[in-house]
Amino acid sequence: RTWNDCETHRERHELNDEKKISSGTRWYAWSIYLPKDFINVYPVRVCLVQFHDAGQAFTDEVNPPWMFLNIRGGYWVNNMVRVPAGFETQLLTREQMLGKWNDILLNVKWTNKENGFFKIWVNDKLAFDYKGPTKRKSKINLQFGIYRYGIFIPDVPTQVVYYDEVRVGKKKEDVVGNLPPLQ
Repeated sequence: RTWNDCETHRERHELNDEKKISSGTRWYAWSIYLPKDFINVYPVRVCLVQFHDAGQAFTDEVNPPWMFLNIRGGYWVNNMVRVPAGFETQLLTREQMLGKWNDILLNVKWTNKENGFFKIWVNDKLAFDYKGPTKRKSKINLQFGIYRYGIFIPDVPTQVVYYDEVRVGKKKEDVVGNLPPLQ
């Protein structure tokens, strides 16, 4: 990489899907667990999952078009496809997150055209239904783990997040198996 997280008030420990997708429909699923003693470090922003553009430079054009964040205690999705600062939608409250496993399922049509979609089910209920461009010009890849940015306060406490059943596929059955139908 051409930047140093430590010099830009960031830190991360993420895994990523090396396969980069240029277009088409995909399904994603993961389970996420925040322990009961998980500390809210706001105003530091904590990204727990992101879909990242595979561009070379770090500019507004290649900021991650989608991030799943722990901000203000809950679980939020941030759509930055058209707006570099993003538009946040809350998926879960702090009370729904802490000490509980939550299942996330996505169905996405990756495109920079208006015919795209980004649907999120949380614990088997449709929680977010976006229509429009879902990416910019670059390919997309999935990254998950803890990525903290905007660290301008000293001694930010350690945070632990657990993930399970992280899956990517072309069909729903590839990521959920025999789970019951969605509502």
